[in-house]
Amino acid sequence: MIHTADFPDLDFLFNHGLKESMPFPMIFGAAGNFCWEMNSYLTKYGGGANSYGARPLAKTVISYATTLNVFQNYLERNLKTLIEVDDELLYSFVKHLQEIDKANSTTIKRTVRRILLLIEHTQSDLPSLKLLTTDFSASNFQVYASEAYGGRGTRRQRYLSHACIDGMKDTPVAPIDYIKNSEIVAWHEAIFEYTNNDYIIERWYAFTALLENTGSRLSEVIEIPASAVIEAYTTNSSLKKIPVLKGKYKGFHRTVTIPRSELQEIYKFVINTHERFPNSKIHDRIFVNSQSGEIMYRKSFNSYYEKVIKASKHSKLLLGISHHNFRHRYFTILIARNISNLSKKSKANILDVAMAAGRQDSMHATQSTLARYVHLTNDPEIQEILTVGTDVESTASSKLAKIDKLRQAYLDGASAEETLNEILGLL
Repeated sequence: MIHTADFPDLDFLFNHGLKESMPFPMIFGAAGNFCWEMNSYLTKYGGGANSYGARPLAKTVISYATTLNVFQNYLERNLKTLIEVDDELLYSFVKHLQEIDKANSTTIKRTVRRILLLIEHTQSDLPSLKLLTTDFSASNFQVYASEAYGGRGTRRQRYLSHACIDGMKDTPVAPIDYIKNSEIVAWHEAIFEYTNNDYIIERWYAFTALLENTGSRLSEVIEIPASAVIEAYTTNSSLKKIPVLKGKYKGFHRTVTIPRSELQEIYKFVINTHERFPNSKIHDRIFVNSQSGEIMYRKSFNSYYEKVIKASKHSKLLLGISHHNFRHRYFTILIARNISNLSKKSKANILDVAMAAGRQDSMHATQSTLARYVHLTNDPEIQEILTVGTDVESTASSKLAKIDKLRQAYLDGASAEETLNEILGLL
């Protein structure tokens, strides 16, 4: 089992200027015994006693702890300890992972490689034992591993492999797909079936508009400053200060032009939030809890949108759709638009130039990553968007959903005059 100290007192460590404590995972056995070897390795992997959390990040260390905890549980079920691990046990562990059907081959290979590094670390701490070696001519070792290097340039890293995984092929990466127009309409309609709270409905629209028009990850969207939205709308300019939280450009900020009608709805939501929860101006976040006004974090949003989708009559249509499909849509349209524009001006290598322009806008680290969107650019729906424009299509889907809600309210007894005025206000 893993016990995580969420706010450990690590002030005695060199914390690289961080003001907040970082979570520190510790692995225990089922009987409550402290797993010394595994925790020793986690400490070393996490940067050592004097620089924990610098590189790798604490969340990466927790990911390693989760992997090692799976192995620890397996050892206990088989009445084994870490210093008893041998080649045969690794083979049986891989077979176990394959049988429970919770991990693909890529995940299994990553898991075993982490375990091998753990065993190597333990061998270093206990040199009198013969736990692991990379010298196949050496005799009487329990585990024989091969040494290899992966990555490129300065990011080239050493890792260990083993015969139990060497024959495995990486699981193919599923082809990306963007959210279609019909799915966006269903996405908008889903919130009306989930709640009749106007504030929550407006929050859903603002959230969706930012996903679709910035191409940002969920973690980035929820950290866009509310003040940046106010500035963009009042000065009729692009939205700035969009954070990049992953990849080569981590720490940078993007600037994106959002259609005026979409930006207006986001702006109205921000102002509404400030009026409801004046303290929200202090933390400058766009998305807050509808009752307390406290910041909504990524974990809340993950469970939130899943609940909304599951409650919708369109749940089957939206099966597998998440916030990330909006990102795919944004970059697919971005590359397609660049290709379209360049094809009218130049006979140069249009694809390369379009990709380079896309990288500059998106801050994608590599052209190969962005290339995954190219196969979608000839999709008829994407070509229609280039012709018609995204502003009309995007806003219309939400307005239709709102008008349908007003129609239903009228059928349920709402005033005809009030209903008409609200519809005219939308138009």
